[in-house]
Amino acid sequence: MRSNKGFTIIETMVAAVIFLIVLSSALYVYARLYTSYIKDKDRIEVQENVRIALKKISFGIRQAAGVKSYSNSQINLKPAEGSNINGYRYDPAQKEAEVNVGGVYLPVASHIQFLHFEYDPENRVVTIAIKGEKGNSGIVEMSTKVRIRTD
Repeated sequence: MRSNKGFTIIETMVAAVIFLIVLSSALYVYARLYTSYIKDKDRIEVQENVRIALKKISFGIRQAAGVKSYSNSQINLKPAEGSNINGYRYDPAQKEAEVNVGGVYLPVASHIQFLHFEYDPENRVVTIAIKGEKGNSGIVEMSTKVRIRTD
């Protein structure tokens, strides 16, 4: 009697199919995890940008001597003594919040989709609303109210 020590073609095909199923499942899980990682990374970056922009804009407005003029996406300030911050605006072309320092606009934060100002002159309160988004991060929204210290 002859002893066959190899695998049949059927056994080899079954093993190959099982291997491909396991491999494709692993690749699918990896792809989903990587996509989730990128989305979360983008969301964290946008949250940081929006938070930093809101903090810097709030501080600049709080320290201003007053408000010269404002529109939905721009506010012009009377600089306090020793300050050279003249205002803030939204640049839709660059998707940035910008600060006017000595007549030149410089970026404060990127990935900004919306920046809105409202001013209540009676109470000297500025309401700031800001939204940001990058890739598939989803929209991150924050807002605050700031009272101008001097006028």
